[in-house]
Amino acid sequence: MNIAEKTTAGRCILRLIEPTAGEIDFEGTNILDLDNNQMRKLRREMQIVFQDPYASLNPRMTIKQIVGEPLLVNKIARGTYLEKMVLNLLLKVGLSEDHLNRFPHEFSGGQRQRIGIARALALNPKFMVLDEPTSSLDVSVQAQTLNILKDLQKEMNLTYLFISHNLSVIKHMSDRIAVMYLGKIVEMAEKRSLFKNQLHPYTQALFSAIPIPDPEVKQNRIILGGDVPSPVNPPSGCHFHPRCPFAMPKCREKEPKLIELENGHFVACHLVSDESVDS
Repeated sequence: MNIAEKTTAGRCILRLIEPTAGEIDFEGTNILDLDNNQMRKLRREMQIVFQDPYASLNPRMTIKQIVGEPLLVNKIARGTYLEKMVLNLLLKVGLSEDHLNRFPHEFSGGQRQRIGIARALALNPKFMVLDEPTSSLDVSVQAQTLNILKDLQKEMNLTYLFISHNLSVIKHMSDRIAVMYLGKIVEMAEKRSLFKNQLHPYTQALFSAIPIPDPEVKQNRIILGGDVPSPVNPPSGCHFHPRCPFAMPKCREKEPKLIELENGHFVACHLVSDESVDS
């Protein structure tokens, strides 16, 4: 589950990277059909919080300038009204008026990520891509940031695309989960369904690695052999077949389709789909 692949998918959805094929539907509109002016208007409703809170903030700008920049660029506010809006955004993420005129280097990693969240909220978006927003933070700070995101989601009726490799965090944040391998979705389901029953061998291996906080419980780890192939030159057929303990000849020849085996539970695997057809 390479983070770069999911990051690329997230940025393609926002057209920060131009996709080479396919469609991206947002509220019934394929945004790949929009021109630059139309996308500029739509970008107010789609925002991103980047993974690295140190690299995503301009070190030469104060927090007031960083959070206020989207409001200025979109001609929403200026002057005293701008400062009030910026302060309100900082208060939403647990910062205060004292932070307005400070620079990014004066903040901890968790505080910087809150600033990034405040900036993303400035235009009152409907949809946000959260690209590993807590991966570089301490565990206690991670929990604070995740709770802020959950509260903001409820308060502002936000939809998140949460990118992470931490299954415990995903369980806390997500309603619906998609598992990717070499840029392909191999399984997708509601959270409760996926945590109860993993159908794809790769998903099963991932879930077997979740730590159990009890030394008395023996963990049945699934250890995958081999190395992850290059996404630039993926294997033929099912991309997972070189590492899959259940690979069949068919897996090397034909790429499996993502099919719905249970209500809302999709999987791309010849082994599972063949069993379902036989039964």
